[in-house]
Amino acid sequence: MTDKIWTTIDLIKWGEDYFVSKGISNAKLEVEWFLCHILNCQRIDLYVQFEEPLMKDKLFQFKEMVKRRIEGEPFQHILGKADFYGRDFIVNKHVLIPRPETEIIIELLKKRDGVKSILEIGTGSGCIATTISLENLATSIIATDISKDALNTAKENASQLSAENIDFKIHDFLNTDINSTFDVVVSNPPYIGSDEMDGLQKEVQNYDPKIALTDNGDGLSFYRRFAEFGHSLLNKNGFMLLEFGGVHQVKAITEIFESQQFNVKFHNDLQGDPRIVEMNLLTQEIFN
Repeated sequence: MTDKIWTTIDLIKWGEDYFVSKGISNAKLEVEWFLCHILNCQRIDLYVQFEEPLMKDKLFQFKEMVKRRIEGEPFQHILGKADFYGRDFIVNKHVLIPRPETEIIIELLKKRDGVKSILEIGTGSGCIATTISLENLATSIIATDISKDALNTAKENASQLSAENIDFKIHDFLNTDINSTFDVVVSNPPYIGSDEMDGLQKEVQNYDPKIALTDNGDGLSFYRRFAEFGHSLLNKNGFMLLEFGGVHQVKAITEIFESQQFNVKFHNDLQGDPRIVEMNLLTQEIFN
């Protein structure tokens, strides 16, 4: 970039071309997000004021964001926030960046009436628990995580978004029991096998916390624990909704839960791939 005067539209065009040349998908959208963040405006405002030149300090800030993105840092970390179910959540190196696929859990919960208590295992940024609270899908929510830093981020998000009925707790689910029962248990646990880690996108490998990605085994440790321990966690007519890694895990997850007398049902994401597994006891009727 030269010392020329750069307008908003100049930067959008230049940034899109530059990001495309570097293999970044959603190039134009990411440039728009950076400019909206810098200028504290909405995307539509960029085109209403498209001939406005950027002041030198704003231009420097934009150039630094572009540099970080080209070096592989996720745009959510650069902005310090990520969208989940229409709300902005603080994200950082301690928490997994929320993915759109996880929103399916919220949609499935909206189909159920009479849910009072929910337990979330591995809350991370708190996006699931906070959204459950703000969408009035439960009256009592306990959200746990093994990471103190992640819980601090989750608490900050809940506070910032005024979610008040969540109790955040430090807990090691794989090694410590829970002496309460719930109507629903939800989780997006670490499901990537250790032998799959090298195949992940570099920005995932380098910026998402490893503890939120893998169980350092075959990626199924949490599902075995949920199957073994689930009966003592659920109230009558209770059920679990767990995210998992996709079609290659369907057979193993089915066997894990059916061996412990659970009904198993899979729900697809927007790409038509199985993404959420639902379990309840064999004596209970699964919802359609």
